[in-house]
Amino acid sequence: MNIEVLILHYIQEKRQKPNHANELLDYIQNEYVNGKLSIFQYRSLCQDLYLRGAKQTSSG
Repeated sequence: MNIEVLILHYIQEKRQKPNHANELLDYIQNEYVNGKLSIFQYRSLCQDLYLRGAKQTSSG
């Protein structure tokens, strides 16, 4: 999966375009936890999103 396909999946599920790369990062984290992305897909997409300005938020 590439970023373009990820965005299409996001739009299909959320019914809106992502406003920032952070929204996509949150989305793929959820998809990975739910078993919908492999570790390889997840890491590749994370790397692309970090290059596009995504920042991981700390929970806690």
